[in-house]
Amino acid sequence: MVELNQTKVKKFLNSDQKIFKGIEKENLRSNPDGKISSNNFPKTLGNYATNKFFTLDYSEAHLELVTPVFEDSYELLSFLSDLHSYADRQIDSDILWNYSMPPKFKKKYIKLPTFGKTNKSKLAYLYRLGLRNRYGDKMQSTAGIHFNISFSDSVIESQQINKNKFYLSICRNFLRLFPLALRLTGCSPVTHKSFLKDRNFVIDRINNSDFYLPRSTSLRVSRLGYYSEEQEEYFINFNSLAQYLGVIRHYINVPNKEFKKIPHSKKNLQQINNGTIQIESELYNHIRPKALLGDQRQYLKLKSEGIEYLELRSIDLNPYSDIGISINDIHFWELFITLCALSESKEICDLESIVIKENIRRAAETGQDCLLIDSFESGQGEVDIKSLTTSLLDELEKLASKLNKDEFYSGMLENFKYRNEEPPAERFINNLSNQTLAEHVLNLSKKAENMISKDNMKIFQEEVELSKKRYDEILSREKVSFEEFLMKYRKEII
Repeated sequence: MVELNQTKVKKFLNSDQKIFKGIEKENLRSNPDGKISSNNFPKTLGNYATNKFFTLDYSEAHLELVTPVFEDSYELLSFLSDLHSYADRQIDSDILWNYSMPPKFKKKYIKLPTFGKTNKSKLAYLYRLGLRNRYGDKMQSTAGIHFNISFSDSVIESQQINKNKFYLSICRNFLRLFPLALRLTGCSPVTHKSFLKDRNFVIDRINNSDFYLPRSTSLRVSRLGYYSEEQEEYFINFNSLAQYLGVIRHYINVPNKEFKKIPHSKKNLQQINNGTIQIESELYNHIRPKALLGDQRQYLKLKSEGIEYLELRSIDLNPYSDIGISINDIHFWELFITLCALSESKEICDLESIVIKENIRRAAETGQDCLLIDSFESGQGEVDIKSLTTSLLDELEKLASKLNKDEFYSGMLENFKYRNEEPPAERFINNLSNQTLAEHVLNLSKKAENMISKDNMKIFQEEVELSKKRYDEILSREKVSFEEFLMKYRKEII
């Protein structure tokens, strides 16, 4: 557990206390039979390479909805709900699959988006081709929530700490507490058998078409899911920004013994480079420090401008919310990160890094009922995850009280106490009953029927047209060949 620092809390109360949030929500599209859709990105959503709200993640079936940043959580959820409804109206008979593990899998339906003729578009395609060659389509075809969060300058200045150190301290505490959050939010314990083909992973059968880990919280976070064994060489402890950037630089520039077998020459481009990661986005952290988006690469912006926000990456879709995330989920992550910010956060040593990795593995694969490593110093080294999660919820309740937000967070805390008694993944398994995974998820993936606000409808429609113009403008300004562009890109991080 982490320990709340009363001095930090008092300083926070003397600030403007503003917290800003945004969401990137991934969805696989399925057909009405629960198979991955073979349809392309709808033209009615504009150009996915330049649309701010509607884009693609890995494949044509992998839709991503992106919100702006909001201070008010209800406004954030409302905007995401409107995005969801608007997308639902553009995908014809397809369904936004409301679950983090993919529908029935067929490789022929996984089409990489071409992204277009601009150099950035070609780079995006080459990056995804590299992912396919490195990991295969299955690993890239899980879906989840990326929750972006930042604090106002007033908050950071009140803590009398460097901005980078402030955010890195949150990252360290996040890793320490993330196994408990997995118990409360992980909800992908079952997968269709097609996802397991050619995978070396011991897993149980739950019915004729589906497999599961009976005590798992999140197959997506497990070694079966969004996981790279190649990135196990270094544990990113977030003790310093220099260390974090150093790992990125090393992974990009030093040839990987496995990936260097994949061609990356001018005559046969199958990946951007032969390093452990091709670009910064391939680093599979559960939390990622980010600079503001722009034309410059993340590495260079982080190095020159520092951290501006954090991206929480390993959040499963909540199938019990029509849009994959609820207001209780948003309140939880906001208070959870605030706890991480206002608690002591010593640097992570080599021994603790081993403990953190093991605890995350245990929580993902057996977190409904497991022991976590809590201490090497006391007589009781391992503690029941439910007890530790109860302690976390008690800390969150105390923090809410100290922030004078008892009533604001009370509904969320009651909901999450119930989740600790019956974790979402356990509930999901129990609710499967005599259904297949496809039948159950399809029942949880109904088309959104809510009215879209007039203001948001206008924004979405305008963005469709703007995305087309934006793309054409970028293409018209291109002066160098892709070969020159790629050579320059490769040399930007040395």
